[in-house]
Amino acid sequence: DLVRFAMLWYGIYQDSNSVVSYTDIDYSVYSDAARYVINGTSPYLRETYRYTPVLAWILTPIWTVHASYGKIVFILFDLLTCYLIYLNIMNEKGVDKHIAVKWSLVWIYNPLSVIICTRGSSESIILSLVLAVLFFFQRRAYCISGLLYGFAVHFKPYTIPFCLPLYLASRDMKPGESPNFALFKFNPTRIKLVAASVIGFGLPTAICYSLYGYEFIHETYLYHLTRKDVRHNFSLYFYLLYLNAENEGILLKLMAFLPQVILLFGAAFLFPSRRDLPFTFFVQTCCFVIFNKVCTSQYFLWYLSLLPLIGPRINVRWAHAAVLVCVWYFAQIS
Repeated sequence: DLVRFAMLWYGIYQDSNSVVSYTDIDYSVYSDAARYVINGTSPYLRETYRYTPVLAWILTPIWTVHASYGKIVFILFDLLTCYLIYLNIMNEKGVDKHIAVKWSLVWIYNPLSVIICTRGSSESIILSLVLAVLFFFQRRAYCISGLLYGFAVHFKPYTIPFCLPLYLASRDMKPGESPNFALFKFNPTRIKLVAASVIGFGLPTAICYSLYGYEFIHETYLYHLTRKDVRHNFSLYFYLLYLNAENEGILLKLMAFLPQVILLFGAAFLFPSRRDLPFTFFVQTCCFVIFNKVCTSQYFLWYLSLLPLIGPRINVRWAHAAVLVCVWYFAQIS
């Protein structure tokens, strides 16, 4: 995609000729963490590095190949995201190829995804992983889907709620069998899915823990449970958190946590079928992002990457959709 690579070169130019940097601060964090890894030390020596060490390992060529290596990797994953959107839509029965192409172009020309990946954010990696999980699950490649899902949870914990719809959608019902009984029946499909997911999560997590110990667990996972951000935050609770930044009581924590959990479970049980899985992922992700105490622009990509998958089922006029998109972008920019 020439647009993304053009923005990459523009970013290099702006960073060299302007005091206002085009590159996201997160890219500097990744780069510094990768340098610590090359030097044989912990990536967590870099303050604010709150990611899996795997990301720092992937990005070590920033220091041995080119400073923009990481951005190129993120662009390639963003293009892979587009292709996986196409493949997932083609998984639907009766969907015309032209419809799949049209909805995948919604992603390829999404200015938010273009800007975020070219500025150096790693979100395109987790988006590709989630879409690959859906693709292989619908193809009944449960071991591959489970391995990818486990690694997705290792990479970004926001994917944890997907375990319930995946489990529910993998039920094997016999003719005349009660849906409630099938809900809790442990079948070969679920055994494959669960075992592969445990391996996909457990193996990289064990390796990282063996290298960096509790620091890895805290910075990658536990930190996000107590994270606060009263500056760059689109959260529904932003102003409330801002006013109570120094006095966040148990009631405020429950107000933010309970609606999120109830909606995540509700979405999974309301839409438990295999055919509904992309929609269930989309609804769960929306609920997670909307009711999370921290929400940045990158979070929006989590559900926007799933929107094209349900696009062919949405009965909306393109003119109305364009208005809604403009309102959404205006609200974010303002």
